[in-house]
Amino acid sequence: MLSIIVGGGWGRAAPADRQGEAVPWNGLRPLSLSRCAVWQQGRVLDRAAADVGWSAVPLRDLSRGAPWLPAQALDRHPGAMPWSWVPARDLALAAGWDRSIRPAELRLRLIYNPEPALKDVRLGFGHRRSNEFGPRFDAATALQASLYVPGTGPLTFTLGGRPYFPNTSPQVFFDFRQVPATGGIQPTDTARTSLRWQDARRLNLRHRLPWGRARVLDGPLTGIEYIDYPGPVKPLPEPPPVPEILDTYMIANTVNLVALPSRTPIEAKNVRISLDADSFSWAFSADIFTRAALELVKPDADGAGELELDINGWTWVLLVERYSRQQRFPAEAYTITGATRGQLLAAPYAPLRSALNAAPINAAQAAEAELLNTGFTLTWQATDWPFPAGALSYQSQTAIQVIARLADTVGAVVLPARDSDHLDVLPRYPVPPWEWDQVDAPITRIIPPAMMTDLGGEWTPQPAWNACYTSGTSVGCSMLVRRAGTAGDNPTPDVFDDWLTDQPANLARGTHELSKGGNIEIVSLTIPLFPVSDDHGVGLILPAHLYQVPEESGAWVGLCLGVDISAEGTGAVRVKQQIKLERHH
Repeated sequence: MLSIIVGGGWGRAAPADRQGEAVPWNGLRPLSLSRCAVWQQGRVLDRAAADVGWSAVPLRDLSRGAPWLPAQALDRHPGAMPWSWVPARDLALAAGWDRSIRPAELRLRLIYNPEPALKDVRLGFGHRRSNEFGPRFDAATALQASLYVPGTGPLTFTLGGRPYFPNTSPQVFFDFRQVPATGGIQPTDTARTSLRWQDARRLNLRHRLPWGRARVLDGPLTGIEYIDYPGPVKPLPEPPPVPEILDTYMIANTVNLVALPSRTPIEAKNVRISLDADSFSWAFSADIFTRAALELVKPDADGAGELELDINGWTWVLLVERYSRQQRFPAEAYTITGATRGQLLAAPYAPLRSALNAAPINAAQAAEAELLNTGFTLTWQATDWPFPAGALSYQSQTAIQVIARLADTVGAVVLPARDSDHLDVLPRYPVPPWEWDQVDAPITRIIPPAMMTDLGGEWTPQPAWNACYTSGTSVGCSMLVRRAGTAGDNPTPDVFDDWLTDQPANLARGTHELSKGGNIEIVSLTIPLFPVSDDHGVGLILPAHLYQVPEESGAWVGLCLGVDISAEGTGAVRVKQQIKLERHH
């Protein structure tokens, strides 16, 4: 394209111009309009340099014309459309800038608030508040309250002030059906369950389980709180009282035997009373002198006679079960034998019974159930365990036989009271023998050698068992009880019992069987029976208790297996008690 440059100066007009034909200030000649520049007259050289007119475009530039010229035919496309008409294929891509969206395309509004997918709608939950404080709503009750229940007479409708009587073949039928409104969701637990804001220990009183008496495992708690130890603190047990060692012990023995209920004194000699760990009553024997005394205590049709024996303040209530007499001129002698009142739970006094538990029950509960309506009480201090329904069964057994078998199942013994109707079930071994030398062993008393009048021993070694297999038969579980720290390579004979129905029973029985092994010595010793009020002595020794003997060679602990108290002669008799202790070396 050709460009024409036109230039003009800013100086004064040449004087030669003033000599020409003067032109008025506002009057321009028409002939000069086409050639005058903006400020001055163009020069000739500018016109000569111009090859093309001011507004003329050479023909050779037509192919490069700008788009504002008339379009040529070759530029028109056969598929050209009007400028403002959108092809049909573009309707689906139209943006929502105006109100031209058709009803079929209203779904596009969900772009700004999309609903969850169908798979999420199925798993959705209603976020509505339940009617927890409103009145109780029952659809059946609400419908019943709004129904009209007709009487025995005919049903009469009043329509328009006139009674209505239907025809036999009416054309209109009335349907008085009412659908009660659906009530809001209401919690069902708050109206029936009440919570008591009390201690947590009393929260489950309704769900109390018959676990029976708890076992004393940790002893009394001290109440001391430690920052780095949140558990209970087991204090060391109080040491047994140490008897006072004297050069001489002066004991004025008293032996009194009276008949009950008259409390008539009976003269007797050679009184003996004993108890061992396998017995459930004290055994008694004595010699009396006269037949009249025998008539006061001998058994008759009303039952066994009763006696009360008092030795140095220790009292026993006894039943006279048998007697024998020996007459030799000119003298006669009578011997009576009996036992404490625990014998009333055995034959021939107690009836034979058979039973089968229909509901789950514990061993302690089963033992207490045997004493119903007998006047006896029981304290179960051995291992307790549950029996499922139908697991506790026996035939033709007395009450004491059932209790003794329950105790024997877990290695416990029945310890009778001396002067009351009470039984204690204790483990034969309070702790295993390998724990007797520990500082927390439950030692009852200390028996110093200075008080002994006789001391002997018998060596009865047993295999050093370190494992025991216990199992139930029809119900229950099996358990291999192994002594800690051993390989368990020397087991005892297997133990099978119908009443081993749970793990606590198996563990207690296995521990009991292991306690019977090892190097055992049966030590027999004789000591005086100190009065009850004497604080210097050791008192009465009882089976199933641990006692310490501080010999010069070293103190050792033994388990009492039995005690035998004898009062020989008449008048100022000599009372002594012979004790058997099981010592493990």
